This record gives sequence, structure tokens and C-alpha cells, in this order.
Amino acid sequence: MGFKRLSPVMRMKGRRWCSLDARTAALATALYSMLTSVLLIVVYSGRIVYNASHASLMLNLYYGIQIAYVSILCSHLVLIALSGFLILGVYKEQPSYITPWILGNIAFLALEGVCCVYSNVLRDHINKHFDLFCKAELLFLVTRIILSIPALWGVLKFCRNLHNGFSYQDPETVPL
Repeated sequence: MGFKRLSPVMRMKGRRWCSLDARTAALATALYSMLTSVLLIVVYSGRIVYNASHASLMLNLYYGIQIAYVSILCSHLVLIALSGFLILGVYKEQPSYITPWILGNIAFLALEGVCCVYSNVLRDHINKHFDLFCKAELLFLVTRIILSIPALWGVLKFCRNLHNGFSYQDPETVPL
């Protein structure tokens, strides 16, 4: 009929012990996205409070740094909501719930990169050198970008499988 019950396997380097099915990969991606967003919200909220208490040290660049941090904060709040849609889309097997997470993740990752570099350049202008937080922030951003590539690939694989007619749910029983 129109539905295939299959558990397509997403292989990583061809080894059986680290293969996932695409649905599990999409759910793991949603969890990863939510946890990193919560972590970044906590970190950047602390930075906003710290900058507010040391506003006199930042001269006239205070508002630029704060706006960059607030935009990163808002993007991660939206990403948490989109991760909820991703989980809902995975359980209901509806690509229309998954697509906003894909687009939002790509867009907000780019926005975070721009805001992170912008705030680091402004802080570098004030401090006359890159401080430890600049280096840690850029290292975490690069790590997130690298980890987002297989995460996006897993979600896209799941979405592609849904478009091709695969189902991860048990078939309905038909009473005789």
C-alpha cells in the first residue's frame, strides 16, 4: 500500500556498534539542541548581568555588546521552542514540524556566529587583547558548529525518509 515499515540505519564510518536509526538521531539532536541552548542561556544571562554591573569599564561600547548578547539569548530561546517542534514532529512523523527547526537552526547558528565575533571584537577593543572568555566563547562556538553538522544530517535523513514513505510506527492492526 503506501506505507513501508522500515528502520533505515544511519551509519557512521560503517561500524555496526555506532549506527543509529534516523529517528533516534533526530531525537538525540533535539535533546542536544535543547541542552546546549539552556547552557548558553545561562552563560549569556550571567554575562549580561556582569556587563551591567561593570558598564563604566566598557565606555561607549556597552550597548553594542549587550545587544549582541541579547540577540544570542533570544535566538536560543526560539531554538528551544523549535526543538520542541522537532520532538513533536519526530513522534508524529510530520515533516512540517521538522522543517522550521532545520531552517531555524541554520539561521540562528549563523546569527550566533556573527554576534559572537561582534561582541568579541568590541571587548577586544576595550581590553586591548582577547581575554580568556573570548577564547572560550569562540572555542564553544566552533565546537557547536562542528557538532551541528552531523546533527543536521541526522534530522535531514529522518525527514528524507518520511518524504520517501518510511514509517517508524508499528502498523495498525485491522480487525478481521
